[in-house]
Amino acid sequence: MSAAARTGVAGLCGFLFAAAALAAALQHPVAPALAVLILGGVAAWAIRRPADLWFVLPALLPVANFTPWTGWWLVDESDLLILAAMGGAYLRWGLDAWNKPAVALGRTPRSMQWVYVVLPPLLLIGVWRGLDDARAATPWAAMLADLWAQGVYGDYDLPGNTLRVAKSMVWGLVLMPVLYRYGQAAPLRLARGMVVGLFLVCAAVFWERGIYVGALDFSDHTRITAWFWEMHVGGGAIDVYLALALPFAWWAAWTARHGWRWCAAGALMLLSIYAVLMTYSRGVYLSVALALIALVTLAHRYRLVAPDSSVWHRRAMAFLAVALVAEALGVLVGGTFMPDRLGRSNKDLYQRFEHWERGVDLLKTPSQWVLGLGVGRLPAHYSTQTSEGGLPGQVRWVRSAEGSTQALISGPAQPGVKGKLALTQRVALAPGGAYRVRLRGHVQAPARLWVQLCEQHLLYAFECQEQTPLVLASSDAVGGWMELQLHGPAFASTGIRSAWREGVLSIAVLQAKTRVRLDAVELIDPQGRQVLKNSAFAQGPRHWSSIAYANFLPWHMDNLYLELLIERGLLGLAALAALAVWALAMASQGVARQNPLALIVGIAISATLLIGVVISVIEISRVSTMLWLLLVVSPLLCEDSGGECK
Repeated sequence: MSAAARTGVAGLCGFLFAAAALAAALQHPVAPALAVLILGGVAAWAIRRPADLWFVLPALLPVANFTPWTGWWLVDESDLLILAAMGGAYLRWGLDAWNKPAVALGRTPRSMQWVYVVLPPLLLIGVWRGLDDARAATPWAAMLADLWAQGVYGDYDLPGNTLRVAKSMVWGLVLMPVLYRYGQAAPLRLARGMVVGLFLVCAAVFWERGIYVGALDFSDHTRITAWFWEMHVGGGAIDVYLALALPFAWWAAWTARHGWRWCAAGALMLLSIYAVLMTYSRGVYLSVALALIALVTLAHRYRLVAPDSSVWHRRAMAFLAVALVAEALGVLVGGTFMPDRLGRSNKDLYQRFEHWERGVDLLKTPSQWVLGLGVGRLPAHYSTQTSEGGLPGQVRWVRSAEGSTQALISGPAQPGVKGKLALTQRVALAPGGAYRVRLRGHVQAPARLWVQLCEQHLLYAFECQEQTPLVLASSDAVGGWMELQLHGPAFASTGIRSAWREGVLSIAVLQAKTRVRLDAVELIDPQGRQVLKNSAFAQGPRHWSSIAYANFLPWHMDNLYLELLIERGLLGLAALAALAVWALAMASQGVARQNPLALIVGIAISATLLIGVVISVIEISRVSTMLWLLLVVSPLLCEDSGGECK
């Protein structure tokens, strides 16, 4: 391709990416003007300093999601952030090539060029197989029309889930050229971005624990979710993120010189371990412990000396190590939750093996073993082909012939399926008395509803008001309104913690194979005010979401490698495994050349691969994109000490 053609392609890509980000921002359900302002600022920053993509993405992706307020599902604010940042950087690429055609800028390292050849065809095959599997007997034109009508909303067993899961690899592949184009000091920028992102996540964890549970309550059976709203159907998004990011907190403390910088880095390390402990995840504990041991051992073996090797610094690091051990022991002996989980380890492992076996049994033909079921198709197959994997409920959005939107909520797919899936909306809570809920809709057979309003961050409910009415086909709910008085304690009216707690309204059907159509929902607070947004669904699913309670099996394989095998087959698993091994090999070259960041990146990738044995992450776009950044930075880890890794 000629220089002029490359200039045109880069400029066109930049314009399209930036325009798509701003167009989507204009449709933001909560704050369109603010979204346009922020994304415009990100794009302008990327035009001025394109190399800062290495910093901006890991710093902001962990908190760039507001799904409980927007109701978005197929895309979220993290996708808009990536589009805006890429748009600005590609525009800068086009301008540089136009103004300075002979300028020397970075190119994709030879050791990574094979990725462009191998992964795009495999991704296209996986997406095609996923959409083809999802459409069943529906013509392609009708299925694509439904996808277009669905927009940014959808569900995990619909065709849109293929696009949702595929987008992280799409972002990674499209980001690679511009990241390498502006790869100056990329490892250092990436490390600093990871530190900032980890701080934001730890702040969210501390806020969540302090407001809802109590920062030092280690007996309550509540596990953190922070700002990872993708966990509304379970999964381990925050677990994988912490395993991936925590080595950078150690790097910050190890490289910080004495004084306030070291104190800030040491505090971040303590906060990070606190966040790890509050996951109550045995897999995270093991991964992080092995990562820290490996960091210290390999740093000593390869004689990686801290920038500040003073006596003060060595004593401070030793004190930090003692404080971390004391922090871990405090959680283990200061409460009952973690000892209970450790006591159930054998039983939980046996149940997980059964879960994995049921997942692998979904592969029935040679083509499925080689190419997989299709990207994003695990939930649809697992929930319908395994007796234990039925969905605990379902939420569907439909448009009537008159053009109005209705919510169809269903009970469990079959009798005996545990848990619930509820239609939800996040609300501000008012003190002083009981809430009322008004429902308007239709039922064809008697249905037992579960209506609950709780102090709630995401998965775990605290103080609640609820009602479980039996709705009859001949009741006032048919074509009219049915009013429910919720029963339970009044929400607290005093104290800082109660003032900051938010609530979640949940509506689910308890009976198996039973469906209820809702035309409108109103929540009346003790002062008589209707507080729900889009209560009549005039704006479709905006502001509404869903939450699974007590059953997360149908949505996740709880094993990264098995999920890749099931959805992308042996070819997809082998290709992504080769990329990970290749990245670790290049990181090891950087370690041999005395580059401390090479050790950090290698350990972060290794910790993620280790925790992948018990947690799947490929379907969580934000975390997958951050892992991708670690993989693609690996060839640049030798640049400070002799050029790119081979």
